[in-house]
Amino acid sequence: MSEVIKHESENVQPTVGLAGQVGNQAQTVKDIVGEAVKQSTEEEQQRERLRQVLRMTRIRTDTEVPPEEYALEVEGKGIFARRDIHAIKAKQKAGKTTALKVCMAALLRGEVFRVKSLLERPRIVYFDTEQSRTDTKFILEDVARLTGLGPEVIDSQVALYSLRRCDREDLYPLLGQAIADEKPDVVFIDGIVEFVASFNDESESKQLIHDMLKLSDDSNCAIVCVLHTNKADEDHNMRGHLGTMLAQKASTVLECKKERGSSVITVSCSEARHQEMPDWSITFDEEGRIVDADELRRQFIEQRRVELQMKRQETVEKERQERLDKCVAILRDKGGAVSRKQLTAILINVFGRERSTVSSYISGWLKEGVLAETEGMIQVSNNSDIPF
Repeated sequence: MSEVIKHESENVQPTVGLAGQVGNQAQTVKDIVGEAVKQSTEEEQQRERLRQVLRMTRIRTDTEVPPEEYALEVEGKGIFARRDIHAIKAKQKAGKTTALKVCMAALLRGEVFRVKSLLERPRIVYFDTEQSRTDTKFILEDVARLTGLGPEVIDSQVALYSLRRCDREDLYPLLGQAIADEKPDVVFIDGIVEFVASFNDESESKQLIHDMLKLSDDSNCAIVCVLHTNKADEDHNMRGHLGTMLAQKASTVLECKKERGSSVITVSCSEARHQEMPDWSITFDEEGRIVDADELRRQFIEQRRVELQMKRQETVEKERQERLDKCVAILRDKGGAVSRKQLTAILINVFGRERSTVSSYISGWLKEGVLAETEGMIQVSNNSDIPF
């Protein structure tokens, strides 16, 4: 009996093993099919997401787009549009922070010098990543002088932060939190370079500018970023890849320059997507207060124009005298008189000028009475005071 049972059990074992294999194969097929269905669904979801983005971003002829809402204007030309980023650039110590003080004062007061606010009771967030707490505090003091407003008004509309000692990794999260809490109309970032580990890191710079654009759009505010230009005097580009990305994406780029030999700071619009803002100038009075300098700059420009004109005239006169001296020397070497034709040929070689030009020189000297012509011969005039 036991042998029969044993024999039957041996016959059954292969059947059980085959059933297990079939079950495993069925499960594998099911997994493959399930994964394929899942992948197909994910791909379709991704395609639908992309279609949705395209639908939202497409501009048609009947698309209603709201007009630009500028924060400030100068003589009717708007700057610092909301839902966009902007830049202020300059060499070191060339007046960027001073210009920001005027902009902030104009926003609070309604108008300062020629800068006029287009917003009603705007809220302002100001991030200072470069100066000490003492110098940052001076910003509010100067704004108070410019506006005549009391502390309660300024503090209710301005959230100013001194962040020079904060870790770089915290700056962007802090900015996002400040904007979420304060809900500003305008944000000033005095020292955007501190937000990146290196302003020459293309990937990091591109990501930061992208994030700033999105933040300004989501928060319906204007974000104004301050960045130095390259050190060379003739190079007015903002530094590194960060400057390149900022210049490409910024709606408005203002530049601050100090007039040579003076304390006058001129703010001009170097780049704009629409109309350029007119220049405006500021300086400091004897007590260190910020004052309008448009008229002073006009005087400087006129003075420089006159000086340049005088310098050019001196150069022209010097060159004229040098030509005349050479001509007189030639006449002296030739015995005092030379035919006009011969003198013209000699002077063409000496001056390296065209015949018509040399002829005009000779005609001019004759007309002025410096030279005289007698029977086709040129000589120094007896009435001339040129020693011969």
